[in-house]
Amino acid sequence: MKILNGIISVVLGFISLYLMFVKAQSDQDFIIGFLVLMMAITFMCFMIMGEQKEEIEKLRHQILRMKGLMQ
Repeated sequence: MKILNGIISVVLGFISLYLMFVKAQSDQDFIIGFLVLMMAITFMCFMIMGEQKEEIEKLRHQILRMKGLMQ
């Protein structure tokens, strides 16, 4: 899921750059590009949360192993 969120955020980032800097003819086009950029940032946040969740699980297992509660 983390890889999918990363791919989606990169694709949306490129689309927003295209919409904001190449195709923008009016303020409405620029606003649409900005909204696409916000969607890209949202998917990037989901990717970061997934990575943090994995790191927390690793640390939890290390702590339990150190305390002798888990093999």
